[in-house]
Amino acid sequence: MPIYEYVCASCEHEFEEFVQSAQAKGPSRCPACDAKTVQRRLSVFAARSGTQTPSGGPPIGPCGRPCDPNGPCSL
Repeated sequence: MPIYEYVCASCEHEFEEFVQSAQAKGPSRCPACDAKTVQRRLSVFAARSGTQTPSGGPPIGPCGRPCDPNGPCSL
């Protein structure tokens, strides 16, 4: 089942949903504000190995985002 990223045009809330291929339309309302202005975002698949980004940037944390070299992840 693929994971799709969505953004609400009203409140700019970003969220992800598991969507079965038969339901490719996705959610019809924002889970934060209940608006009908939900749009699917283009997402980029990136494979990684080790703890460095391909560009040699900051290490990637367990959440999948770059870590702050000055301290722990704020998530």
